[in-house]
Amino acid sequence: MNLAAQQLTNLTGKTRLEARTILISQGFEFKTSTTGGYETYEHPDGSVIHIRPNGEIVRSGPKIKGNNRKYYRRRYDQFGSQIQFIPGANTHSTGEIVIP
Repeated sequence: MNLAAQQLTNLTGKTRLEARTILISQGFEFKTSTTGGYETYEHPDGSVIHIRPNGEIVRSGPKIKGNNRKYYRRRYDQFGSQIQFIPGANTHSTGEIVIP
């Protein structure tokens, strides 16, 4: 079963307004924005989308309990593939950017 964060179309090159419209049409609900420019959208399946002030999109799935009993969220790229963490590498970037 693919999560909403994985099924979402690639938002690269879209404006923030276009991205918001797509997110809402896909069942995401606007949750918060900060004075610094971060926006958060949540889906009923637990997926979360963050739009950073520079336009970078961060897609993550629902919270999962890890082996150390701490909760985390898997991150996904603009194609819906899970981003693998590699220590020392910039593996948190999704490569997906909207026009700020």
